[in-house]
Amino acid sequence: MNQGKNIERLAVVGAVAAGMSAASQAKRRNPNLEVVVFDRGPHVSYGACGMPYNIQDSDRAIDDLVVISAERFRSERGIDMRTGHEVTEIDPEAGRLRFKRSQGEGEFAFDALVLATGCRAVTPNWPGKDLPGIFALHTLEQAASIKRYLQDRSLRRAVVVGGGHIGLEMADVLTSRGLAVTLIKRSSDLPSGYPEVISQLVQSELDRFGVKVMIGTEISGFEGAVRVEQVKTSAGPIPADVVILATGVKPEVDLAQQAGIRIGACGAIAVDETMATSAPGVYAAGDCAEAYHRLLKRGVFMPRGTTANKQGKIAGANVLGAGERFPGIMGTSITKIFSLEVGHTGLMEQEANALGLEAQAIHIKARTRAHGYPGAKEILVRLVFEPMGGRLLGAQMAGGEGVAKRIDVLVAALSAGWSVDELAGLDLSYAPPFAPVWDPILVAANIAKKKVR
Repeated sequence: MNQGKNIERLAVVGAVAAGMSAASQAKRRNPNLEVVVFDRGPHVSYGACGMPYNIQDSDRAIDDLVVISAERFRSERGIDMRTGHEVTEIDPEAGRLRFKRSQGEGEFAFDALVLATGCRAVTPNWPGKDLPGIFALHTLEQAASIKRYLQDRSLRRAVVVGGGHIGLEMADVLTSRGLAVTLIKRSSDLPSGYPEVISQLVQSELDRFGVKVMIGTEISGFEGAVRVEQVKTSAGPIPADVVILATGVKPEVDLAQQAGIRIGACGAIAVDETMATSAPGVYAAGDCAEAYHRLLKRGVFMPRGTTANKQGKIAGANVLGAGERFPGIMGTSITKIFSLEVGHTGLMEQEANALGLEAQAIHIKARTRAHGYPGAKEILVRLVFEPMGGRLLGAQMAGGEGVAKRIDVLVAALSAGWSVDELAGLDLSYAPPFAPVWDPILVAANIAKKKVR
């Protein structure tokens, strides 16, 4: 295949965040480039992270999540959008792919290729999981199906399986829609991977809003006549009119694997810092591709909309020989569970220990606003650091407000390789409506300083 600036025809597989960022960037850099995007679904360029919040609002159209329609990509950006086209095979050496659609099968020749196939929901093969009323939430079509189903006013009881971000957000959504919610999770960390001190706050918030949490409960199947009626578990049957399966995702790598493209240890497509795969002329971006973790110093599978857009933009530029580099991630994440904000960045102690680093953690609780200013909330700040020298390794937070602002400060500190001593000296903004004189970050950093050798 041709390389760099000489290419005339770019194929992109996948039309959500990474795919459309790649297609748009390539077309912007070379308006004469023929860019063709294939996607098996009917919707493109939609905000998947916003699906729970759209479902929460019964009056809001699901199509509000579409940022730019396929028609606008065609008419305004000159990109050939082929929705309803499922790519079934790629041949990087020959520069060809095969696809199928409702009218039959076909082939397409390309000079360069961007794989942006995303990830797919993983649901155990439980008996009865295909009963009406049981849903995964991963695509816009699934979100639309859930929203239509919830129009049935006879629904009373919901079961959410899984305690990651989607599971917790959907517990909030279904409660707000008037259903009694039971959340089932095998492990006790809420959200998954968080330390116990954060999980306890999340558990208290779920209790406060009436969500029943069942930890360490195994599911054996689902039963119902016309639709789901109960979930069979190790603790006995649980009545359910609707079930959300939020049991995780995995990268969609089948096309790459079949073509002999290298898959990384994390299960996603292996890429270098330019987003190039092991096949010449083939790039990968988004949830199907590795993201280089700057602290772990290896490729990881951490699906994020922010990462997908950045990687897609870089892949689209490098198809044309731009030589751009993806700097990597810190594993930053944030969510909201009822009125509780929860976020983290960097490493947990066990991750640091696995790298041969000695790690210690402290946590503090403080107020988010100045003393005497109305509306202040409590926030928990937890810092992970090296006791020898005090290098900051990670942070986790939970509170009623201000978590995102403070997590972002810590992302910047981690990126700069700061110590807790440097963190404690930050000139953070202060005014009574926004923070106390000693911001919770500074309080935590000063406590951590006392532990440094």
